[in-house]
Amino acid sequence: MKWADAEKQLSTDLNKIYSPGEASGIAALILEAITGAAKNLRLVKKNLLLTPEQNRLLSMCTHRLLDNEPVQYILNKAHFYGMELYVDTAVLIPRPETEELVQWIIDDMKESGKDVFIRNQNEADATTELKVIDVGTGSGCIALALKQAMPKAEVWGCDVSEAALSVASRNGAALNIRVDFQAVDFLDEKQQKLLPAVDIIVSNPPYIPEKDKTTMAANVVNHEPHNALFVPNDDALIFYKSIAVFAREKLHEGGSIYLEIHEDLANEVVALFEKNGYKKTEVKKDMQGKERMVKCFKF
Repeated sequence: MKWADAEKQLSTDLNKIYSPGEASGIAALILEAITGAAKNLRLVKKNLLLTPEQNRLLSMCTHRLLDNEPVQYILNKAHFYGMELYVDTAVLIPRPETEELVQWIIDDMKESGKDVFIRNQNEADATTELKVIDVGTGSGCIALALKQAMPKAEVWGCDVSEAALSVASRNGAALNIRVDFQAVDFLDEKQQKLLPAVDIIVSNPPYIPEKDKTTMAANVVNHEPHNALFVPNDDALIFYKSIAVFAREKLHEGGSIYLEIHEDLANEVVALFEKNGYKKTEVKKDMQGKERMVKCFKF
């Protein structure tokens, strides 16, 4: 099969489960990975025939994609805030909405005037002016993006999953970005004490009630790690409660908390943190106009 025909056929096959635009984009990613040729080169060489090995890979990828497996897991690759990350089924696939959470923090730190943005790697970690922890770090996307943008900040990431921490550490090493990743069951207050005191707590924790599984896309429910997605129906705020407790002891006075949230739970999350004494609570909408982020302060 010719390169161009293979890409067209894969896009057509994927129309069964994806929109035309998504199907076309995924097909392009797969053909680029199989042929090693970017879009412009594939256009020039569109009449080249796939080798037997390339045909085998295409068949395997097609089967996995039609089983609703995300293309990021097939390619072990995802992009986040300008970084190329390794991902596998131990971690969530980073979402564009989470980039907005990262940008919120960076914008606030720029406005604050904190000296953390020097991009000379020799100066990284030269100050203790800003300490940040990412709770439930997964692939490390948030922690690594913040450290890359603010080299002079000290950044930690914690997760209960050893497999996820292996992915995060792999990404840190590949990108040459220094983040201290630690294995911690954050719901265990005794283990929380192992973590440092910080100026910023950021988290995209599990927040989807178990009952919502039936309404979610198959590529998410069938392939992404459930321990990073779902919480009990009767305790959807379990991780936010734990963060509120942790922050009482480990967040410096004047420190801030940035959270990704369920679009239907903004009022509940705000009420939780205000009840626990946190101030200046702010809800932020994502690019789709959904209430997906909360910020508050400790005074």
